Amino acid sequence: MTHVENILTGVINALRKLRMEQGLPLHALIWSKWGAGKTVAAQRISKREQDVFYVKAPDGEITRGRLYRLLGFGLGCGARSNSEATLDLIRHHVLYYNLKPILIIDEAQRLLRKTNILNELKDLAEDQDLSFSYVFLGDQTTPRLLAAYDHSLFKRFVIRKELQPLTEETTLHLLKEYQISTDPVPILNFARQRGWTTLDLAIVLQALKNQKAEPTTEVLEKIAKALGR
Repeated sequence: MTHVENILTGVINALRKLRMEQGLPLHALIWSKWGAGKTVAAQRISKREQDVFYVKAPDGEITRGRLYRLLGFGLGCGARSNSEATLDLIRHHVLYYNLKPILIIDEAQRLLRKTNILNELKDLAEDQDLSFSYVFLGDQTTPRLLAAYDHSLFKRFVIRKELQPLTEETTLHLLKEYQISTDPVPILNFARQRGWTTLDLAIVLQALKNQKAEPTTEVLEKIAKALGR
């Protein structure tokens, strides 16, 4: 398991506990450089946990109706012809399955300046039939957006955390995944010197495996240069 998946799992468990203790939905905001592994980790968790659902925020304009459609399909109930009917469908689905949904909203930086959408998300969280909790996943621009914009929903972010782009834990995970036997520390140090993320290292290790080469820093240097990394 990567460091991102471990951290997201811990955040979700904390939100569950806080929601039970406080009796109201609370939210989290997590951000990192692109390529750290947020999307892959979030999708894995949503497949594993019955109360966790993955939604990707679209680029460009988003209406109330489009938001409800995204949430409906994310929750697995689909959508209807208009926003009110879709909301009724979502509410029926949540009540029927007795869910307390935790929605992971990927690419959240696309929503943090959209007051109308934040209003809708806040209303859904405060609807007693739904009580949505959110884990917003953003990119490295997220802190600047929080400083530049304000919304009452932000006050419910009880967890705010920046993810490291790469850790020894994830390096070891990738080495095992690509069946490369070596000490992870030199690999991690090499990657950090270049500012690599999880994705960067995964691409290089895949090339290393394909070439059946020794995992030395000299070989990594050649592969990184060939791949433009």
